[in-house]
Amino acid sequence: MLQTRSVLRDGVIHPPTGLEIIVADHCNITCRQCNHGSPAIGKWYASPEDIGRDLAMLARHYRPAFLKYIGGEPLLHPDLPGILRAGRASGIASHHMLVTNGMLLDRMPAEAWPLLDEIEVSHYPAAGLSESDLARHRATAKAHGVRFTLNAYAEFRRTFTRIRNDDDALVEKIFKACKPANVWGCHGIYKGAIYRCPQSIYAPRLAGTEDFDGFVLAESADFAARLLAFLNAQQPLASCRYCVGTVGKKEPHILLGRKVWSADLDIPASEMIDARLLAESLENFVLVDDCKTPEHRMKKAGRLQRFLARLHYRPKRLRKATHRRPGP
Repeated sequence: MLQTRSVLRDGVIHPPTGLEIIVADHCNITCRQCNHGSPAIGKWYASPEDIGRDLAMLARHYRPAFLKYIGGEPLLHPDLPGILRAGRASGIASHHMLVTNGMLLDRMPAEAWPLLDEIEVSHYPAAGLSESDLARHRATAKAHGVRFTLNAYAEFRRTFTRIRNDDDALVEKIFKACKPANVWGCHGIYKGAIYRCPQSIYAPRLAGTEDFDGFVLAESADFAARLLAFLNAQQPLASCRYCVGTVGKKEPHILLGRKVWSADLDIPASEMIDARLLAESLENFVLVDDCKTPEHRMKKAGRLQRFLARLHYRPKRLRKATHRRPGP
């Protein structure tokens, strides 16, 4: 089974990919099984001062390939330029990427554009972005010299459960098959700590437990060694008892009301798992996210127009679930 680890070179940790900055917990839409739990998490913003402090400290020991500003929906932040300036000033990475659902891109402050190298739009069928919206955002990014990346998500895999999984063997298998833990390296900064993955931030909160799976960012003589051990640990986290990692059953993307969203988590992990995928993942990882379709793959397969056409027609049962767009 393929595993990708953080490595220590010349006293500095180099993770497999980048580092995520959680800019805001909440979001303007409510995607079923959002892996940041945004529909059920209260309104919260990171402060530029806290981000600057955490990244400046971490930069002495840790160098990701890029910084990814994410949420929730980061464009809801009232001082997004301040967050981006704090990230730039830390010197921790040279490439800065904002991930958004694209619905609020017209409202992004002008001063934020020069602080970014890339905009990544996550395109959801029920979110209502049209082809003309995408064309406009692409043109704006080009005018600012910012790379525009489009990824379509027609389906999500189940992730969270509020029912504790007490099957130790199953928890171990879920952890070993988890791509964020073993391949992608989805490290994230949140409230003064670094986490292995976003699920480990939010699974305990969604389940109502006091578990903490983060590594507090506090300087010490052995900080790099302890952080490396934390990032490469081979034991399941406490949050793994409330998560099925990347082997959950696949479902069409829809938006749910916030109360319905939380109730949707009341299913045992054993019933949420795609058993075939779990078995395959324990033998041989498929590296890609099979719910994400990059634009170049859509074009190559001639699927972009068909995907966008789905925005104009959804089956009655999906329209009922998505007839209103919840606010932040």
